[in-house]
Amino acid sequence: MTFAHPLIGLILGKEFGYTAAFVVGSLFPDIDHLFVLIKNKHFKFREAFGAMKNEDAAGERYKTPYTHSILGWLIFSGAVFLYDQPTGLAFGAAYALHLLLDIIDTDEKQLFYPFKKTICGFLPVFSKYEIVFVIILVAIYFYI
Repeated sequence: MTFAHPLIGLILGKEFGYTAAFVVGSLFPDIDHLFVLIKNKHFKFREAFGAMKNEDAAGERYKTPYTHSILGWLIFSGAVFLYDQPTGLAFGAAYALHLLLDIIDTDEKQLFYPFKKTICGFLPVFSKYEIVFVIILVAIYFYI
């Protein structure tokens, strides 16, 4: 759902205001990707994109339980909420939608961290179905 997450943030921001909070909230859980890319020395865009697209082949996991879990959502959204309530609500809503979208993709994630149970959805990442979903989101963005 690489391209869907920022589009969700943009759509929510266009509809409700607080665009920056919605966009950052919709992208924030994927900050763990940066740490994994740096750790594995994937500094070139094509190399990094390929590693994220083929996690299993690269033997790397990009969805860490720290940001891709309900616990992470509570901690990070709570911190933003304590700083500014309306911004925190927008950030938290977009963060939650990110997690919901990630539930349907085929990457394993520990949504209920610290419990070890992993969740794996049915929609392949970077698939034609994801592309169709992104096209629909773009249409929604320009329609509203």
